[in-house]
Amino acid sequence: MLTLLKSPADHVVALHLAGHIDQASLAPIIKECDERLARHERISLLVEIERFGLITPAALLNDIGYALRHLGDFEREAIISKADWLRHVTEFSKHLVRSIEVRHFSPDEREAAYAWVAEPPRGGSGIGAGANKAPTGHDAQTPAAKRHQA
Repeated sequence: MLTLLKSPADHVVALHLAGHIDQASLAPIIKECDERLARHERISLLVEIERFGLITPAALLNDIGYALRHLGDFEREAIISKADWLRHVTEFSKHLVRSIEVRHFSPDEREAAYAWVAEPPRGGSGIGAGANKAPTGHDAQTPAAKRHQA
């Protein structure tokens, strides 16, 4: 089951994984990502993993499709887990997908994970200088509208 957590920053989608994943638990996560992508050019993910379970085929296909459509829209992913093997998977994934920076943190490093993932995206969207200014002119378009023009 996937559940949303309180986010450390507006450009971060934070979630908790405990058990299996199906369409019903994935849908609110995708909706939250879409809402944040409407406000930010790039967003980040924070995933606290308690335990893994199975993912239904429909949820897997939906997740893969979403990830491929939004490949360049994610800045960072912080994975918090006591599963040490996941640290190795995270290191390996850096060679497969270079558009997102992924780091593994142990539960003892939870505070560091939240701080790292909350850092503003390099593109300038997110919290920081100018983040609260109302855009004008051409910049008044939402990040989602700019992506669809390209």
